[in-house]
Amino acid sequence: MKQKTFFPYKPLQGHELTGLSDVVADYDVFIIDLWGVIYNGKKVFEAAYEVLVKLKDLGKIVYLTTNSPRSKDHALKVLEKMGLDYSLFSELITAGQKTLELFEMNIIEPEKKRPLHTVFIDHNNLCTWATRAGLMESEDVEKADIILAIHMDESLLIPDPYVPLFRQAIDRDLLFVCANPDKYIMEYDIKRARVGILSDLYRAMGGRVIEVGKPHPIMFEEVMMAHLGKSTLLIGDSLVTDIRAAQYIGIDSLLITNGYHREEFHSVDEVKRGAIYETYGIAPTYICEELFW
Repeated sequence: MKQKTFFPYKPLQGHELTGLSDVVADYDVFIIDLWGVIYNGKKVFEAAYEVLVKLKDLGKIVYLTTNSPRSKDHALKVLEKMGLDYSLFSELITAGQKTLELFEMNIIEPEKKRPLHTVFIDHNNLCTWATRAGLMESEDVEKADIILAIHMDESLLIPDPYVPLFRQAIDRDLLFVCANPDKYIMEYDIKRARVGILSDLYRAMGGRVIEVGKPHPIMFEEVMMAHLGKSTLLIGDSLVTDIRAAQYIGIDSLLITNGYHREEFHSVDEVKRGAIYETYGIAPTYICEELFW
């Protein structure tokens, strides 16, 4: 008799919520993604702001999380300019801050002498923490110790121009460190490139890659250790980073469908949603069009 094949994970369709108030009583801790859930990069969504106020009033623990390569201090200043007060959340977790901490702890390329001569890919000069990390800029890949990807030309959705540089770097076995695993973000209806696509290219060409940020569990180690035994919900707009992260750390998740996946989820029924989950190999516990109360 032919042996039956068992799959370790079969996606289930997320239960549709009218708002977070439907399930808020079931959770003590909320980990909430910023881009596409709380703001669009330019302004904070009014409905999401109301949710943060309600969670604070209920005494819930709220962590905001982002794959932004900025340090925590830098990112907090950006949020403050948008009118998002620190009093509305317990902590902010950024991919940039986690990357900085790994460098400070000498975990990345520990055998190499500091400062590390670094080829920066940082289109908008977002990396304000290079000196603290023990990094020194090098424009010559032949003299560099690593490549650090922070931010790129957002319009470059196909990163072919990087192939020659990457070929040189891989010939020297340089490590590629990515401080933002996102591949794309949606700004209104415009698709913007992120350096996660460069990680994919470097890896495909045979290079060594370290990515710091969602969905990797390192982003949430401190949160989970601080709140052992407490029920936690992760809210995000990406199956690839947010919902996958929730699966990795074993917590429930809420997918906001009007963000990263808005084109895929637009006007689809329950059956088609199931097909989307099958495609990505992951499904959220719940879904909601936007972060409503």
